[in-house]
Amino acid sequence: MLDNRLLACATLVSGKGIAVDVGTDHGYLPCYLVQNGICEKAVAADVNTAPLMSAVKNIEKCGLADKVDTVLSDGLTGLSAQGVSDVIIAGMGGELIADIISRGKSFYDAQFILQPMTKPEYLRKWLWDNGFEIALEKACKDEFYYTVMLVHFTGKNTSYNEEMLYVGKMKNETDEEKGWLLKQAEKLSKKGEGMLRSQDNSDCASYYLSLSQYIKNYAKGEL
Repeated sequence: MLDNRLLACATLVSGKGIAVDVGTDHGYLPCYLVQNGICEKAVAADVNTAPLMSAVKNIEKCGLADKVDTVLSDGLTGLSAQGVSDVIIAGMGGELIADIISRGKSFYDAQFILQPMTKPEYLRKWLWDNGFEIALEKACKDEFYYTVMLVHFTGKNTSYNEEMLYVGKMKNETDEEKGWLLKQAEKLSKKGEGMLRSQDNSDCASYYLSLSQYIKNYAKGEL
């Protein structure tokens, strides 16, 4: 059974070809995609042997050895892009996700489903500076709030402001979306207040506090 975070990723898979799960861990997501008819074939890839062996066992237990391949791979390096329609990179930091995508140019015809655990603002900036479009973001909640991004390579850079780096394409309609936004606002507020207490750069402190208030107002539908 998938948690809400991986379920949110699964809902964005197009099913038009092979789905590649980078950093698959136990292989739960590729098995779910094939078992539920979302895609006919999937690839479970991981940089470490131990989780990949765990994925192999789960795939065999599900009777999917002929439909889910396992590959020991550093990101997308060494994987074939032939027939791949979806690349899922979930459960990693925003900087690592950006690095993996930057080294996987042969996959740029596929859509990317990205779930950063940290620094989503860094990932958005990298994507927009490197010719990617964030088509949408959706929020989900397990123990924490998470964002899942649907991304396409267009070759055209996107102009953005600072607010967009922290809000992205997140809407403010559902409880999950509002909760995610308010959590981002809380982090920025704590950062600004910490700067004020330590008498660091007051301009930066004011900036983070102002940005926090902007996101709070957006979450409440006041913008």
